[in-house]
Amino acid sequence: MDSLYENTNDFTPFRNIINEFYAKDCSKKGRTSVRVKAETGARVASCPCYGYKKDPDDPKRHIVPDEDTAWVVQRIFALCVAGSGPMQIGKQLEREQIPNPSNHYYRKYGKETTGLDLSRPYRWSSTTVASILEDETYLGHTVNLRSTTISYKNKKKIERPLSEQLRFENTHEPLVDKQTWEIVQDIRKHKRRRANFAEQNMFSGLVYCADCGGTMVLHRAHTMDAVKNNFMCSTYKKKGKAVCSGHYIREVELAAVLLDDIRRITHFARQNELRFAEYIGVKQGKEAQREIATLQKKATEMERRKDELSALFKRLYEDNVLGRIPDEQYRLLSRDYTREQAEIDEAFPQVTEQLQKLKGSAGNVSRFLENARRYTEIPELTCEILHTFIQRVEVGERAKRYDRNAPQEIRIYYRDIGLIDEMPETMTAEKEKPTQTEVA
Repeated sequence: MDSLYENTNDFTPFRNIINEFYAKDCSKKGRTSVRVKAETGARVASCPCYGYKKDPDDPKRHIVPDEDTAWVVQRIFALCVAGSGPMQIGKQLEREQIPNPSNHYYRKYGKETTGLDLSRPYRWSSTTVASILEDETYLGHTVNLRSTTISYKNKKKIERPLSEQLRFENTHEPLVDKQTWEIVQDIRKHKRRRANFAEQNMFSGLVYCADCGGTMVLHRAHTMDAVKNNFMCSTYKKKGKAVCSGHYIREVELAAVLLDDIRRITHFARQNELRFAEYIGVKQGKEAQREIATLQKKATEMERRKDELSALFKRLYEDNVLGRIPDEQYRLLSRDYTREQAEIDEAFPQVTEQLQKLKGSAGNVSRFLENARRYTEIPELTCEILHTFIQRVEVGERAKRYDRNAPQEIRIYYRDIGLIDEMPETMTAEKEKPTQTEVA
């Protein structure tokens, strides 16, 4: 077109419409081709994630561990299990002069990636470390269609909901084992604010009130002796004694109880592996069936309620169109129904995941035995040992309030095997204390 002559502009709007349709059609075809490829389980990313490289024999579909960076990924997971958060891990890698993913890729292949900063090649952001800790690729799985763009005009990246993602298991060699992955995910679920202490709270996300189910918060200060650090029920702290009691217990006492019980249970497991496995198998069978039945009933009720809400939405809309209910009432009811449906959509995947985990937990006693054989000597309670063996600790109230000599019940739930009420006498030479420990 020539702006000097008006008659040359007559077809410009039509030309723009055709160009718009052409761009939209190309985008649609591109998205379709990516989806078709993703549904086969093949990689759709242009470059492998950090820790992997393209397989020389099959570069378009398969990835293999990168000997230069695979150990860095394993170290990141190990540091997390040991109690370090993403920011602390990033600072540790920076001190060790390890290039971050974008700078490593640029040095190795000479190609620039998003976020490349050549002036700070060793700076690891907490976001980068957190994304590595939450990426299922390192577990050996392929997850396609995790993100998309708003449209062919707006290239802003958005995350897809889990229901739209495509997941394929055991597609390549993992860099971390399943146990390490589960421990890290449990730690990541209970993200904690970093405290300005030399020692971070290694019990974060593990200690709960036995009565109200709320978390136990750790109280400590620079002006207070470490032996006086104590846990208190968060519900009691926020809402007072009308709702719950303090459930006070010192940190050193809880650590001593857990260390003693871990030593005791792992010793039993090593000395009598067959009997221990048989006992846990019978115990898990009874408990798992009860929990599976409860979760199955809950999932069924959620599905039924979701169908009811869909029917209610339809009936409500028809009544509003026909004038049977006013617009204001329609707006209020639809808002409440929408909120309830959103809550169900958010909770249902968690219930389903927990149900699947329970159904597949029958063989986990072998993993506990493997850990017991690996940690033959436990001189002190570390964050790694704590998260390897312990899944949850419930602290009860003392039999007599404000009496430090009164007994206090502590229920310890072990990872993979659950609560051990009392070991059978046939497994030991002499009767030992039960797991429900009394603290004076």
